[in-house]
Amino acid sequence: MEIIPPKRMIELIREYSAAFKNWPSVMLAIYLHKDKIKCILRNGQIVYLTPKEAVLLAGLKITRLDDSAVKFFFNNIEITLKGWKLSYPGDSFSDYWRINVRGKRVLDIGAGIGDSPIYFSLAGAKEVVAVEIDKRKIELMKENLTYNGITNVIIVDKGVGVKDDENVISWENLVKDYGPFDVAKIDCDGCEKEITPFIKEIPELLIEWDNEYIRKLSIICLKMGTK
Repeated sequence: MEIIPPKRMIELIREYSAAFKNWPSVMLAIYLHKDKIKCILRNGQIVYLTPKEAVLLAGLKITRLDDSAVKFFFNNIEITLKGWKLSYPGDSFSDYWRINVRGKRVLDIGAGIGDSPIYFSLAGAKEVVAVEIDKRKIELMKENLTYNGITNVIIVDKGVGVKDDENVISWENLVKDYGPFDVAKIDCDGCEKEITPFIKEIPELLIEWDNEYIRKLSIICLKMGTK
C-alpha cells in the first residue's frame, strides 16, 4: 500500500475538490479501483468516469465535459482542450506551477495535446518549444493551440534521444536548433533516462520519473555515498 505524505494529501484534496463536488467519494473510488465512478462536477454536471479519467481531470475548474473535449477556467480564461483523455490536463494546470516560466524560454518534452504548452504560455512564458512524437496528439495540439489563441509555441514533431533518426531528434541538435532554454518540463515515457546526462545545462527542471527508475537511482546514490 502506498503511503501518501500529508503535504501531498493536502494537495490532492485541493485538486479533487476543485473539480468534483463529491470529491471524497471520487478519491475513495479511485483508491478502491472501481470500474466506474459517479462524478459530480463543480458546474453540477454528472458524469461517469473511469479512475484514470477522474485523475486526468483533477484540478480543473470544469465548465463543460464530454468524451471529446473539456472546457474549464484558468485565471478567468476559459480553455477548451480536445482529446483530453490522451494527455494530463489536470497536472498541467494544477501541478506545473512548481516551475517559474514567466519571461522564460521553456522546453516541453512530452507536450501531449498541447495542455502543458498552453499552461506555460498563459503562465507568462516568452516562448515554448513543444516536443511530441505521437502524431495524433500533434494534430490535437495544433487544434488546441489555434482554438485557444496561443501563438508563442513551436512544435517539434519528434521524440528526443542521443542520436538522430527519422522519428527522433538528438539532444545536441534540439539545443542547437531550438535552444537555449531557461526551463524544461520532461515527461516522455522513458527518454528521461537517455537524456539525463545532458540536461544539467538547463537551470530549472521538472521531470516525471517512473518509480522503478527512482529506486535504481537511489541505490546508485547510496553506493556512491559509501565510497
